Amino acid sequence: MPRGRVAAALAFVLAWSIPSAAWSQQTLNIATWGGAYGRAQQIALLEPYARKTGTAIATEIYGGDVENVRSLIKDGKTPVDVVDVSAGALKTLCNEGLLEPLDPESLKTDGDAADDFLPGAISKCGVASVAWAMAIVANRKAFQGGPPATIGALLDTGRFPGKRALPNNAQRTLELVLLADGVAPGSVYQELATPEGADRAFAALDRIKGNVLLWSKPEEAMAWVVTGRAAMAAGYSGRIFRAAVVDRNLEILWDGQIYDLDAWAIPKSAPNKDEAMRFIRFATEPAQLAAQARLTSYGPMRTSALAQVGKHPAIGVDMQRFLPTAPDNSRKALRFDELWWEENGDALNKRFAAWAESLRAPKTASPEQPKSNGANAPSASAP
Repeated sequence: MPRGRVAAALAFVLAWSIPSAAWSQQTLNIATWGGAYGRAQQIALLEPYARKTGTAIATEIYGGDVENVRSLIKDGKTPVDVVDVSAGALKTLCNEGLLEPLDPESLKTDGDAADDFLPGAISKCGVASVAWAMAIVANRKAFQGGPPATIGALLDTGRFPGKRALPNNAQRTLELVLLADGVAPGSVYQELATPEGADRAFAALDRIKGNVLLWSKPEEAMAWVVTGRAAMAAGYSGRIFRAAVVDRNLEILWDGQIYDLDAWAIPKSAPNKDEAMRFIRFATEPAQLAAQARLTSYGPMRTSALAQVGKHPAIGVDMQRFLPTAPDNSRKALRFDELWWEENGDALNKRFAAWAESLRAPKTASPEQPKSNGANAPSASAP
């Protein structure tokens, strides 16, 4: 997940838990992300669980891709009890038999938890805690007639002129332009899998080619739209939140958002499976999900948690505006399919790279016409 997570794994132990020996089988060992997301987990989940149960917790911050997780859990040498993984990694590791199957009944708290979790939250080997997203953010100052309200504005440079900052990556960029071109969220990957659908996506990109800026670092998207270099930008929801609470001219366009999930799972090699399940049950209770969302702007994956989020505890901002899973924000949303890209993305990635290179290539000047002394010059009335 692109949220400023560290690339290299490094272990640290929470100051209130255990000394630096870290990976002890007498502790609950959790592999998760770093950055603002990890700090929010510590405040909303890890510290409260330690206080409530007396359990010592050690955390491992890791890079987040499948290889990172696999290296931590495959041979069982590092006693990880709980992992926080992306939806794509969850499915891959589950299919490889490296994760414990999850019993949905074990997540019940008050009433039927399965009905309270949002669609897609509970799977065979994990339970999603939060959703994060890519959405369009627009600078109101760039649009005298008002900011755009639908994803179609991305392709409408007539009504909404200005540069569009898009990821320098086929993933999510092609989905965005298909959504903007009128493809329903449920049909995007089916469309993109066909030659005609791929052509449609690149034709949509060509329509705005002169108004596209490609960003390679997520922070560039927000910087460009804040400074006015771009009129609108596709950015990640956590960064949009941090930018929008500072610059009130930024308008978030949730229509056509592309969201993904993070989920808790238990490795097959976990030495403390019962304690791991108790932690996951606690971490996915509505109150804890709401407490985490209050700090991060990542959307909780339970309906009852959404109603409890309220305002950010430090800056007093109502967080509903920034949550990908809030009802008003998720009406037209596409769930990102990481595995689809792994299976179908090679040709599209290569084609996009060539398209991006053509965007950066200098325009070739027209050949200079031979100078004339005027004897053979056309008259002003010539067609």
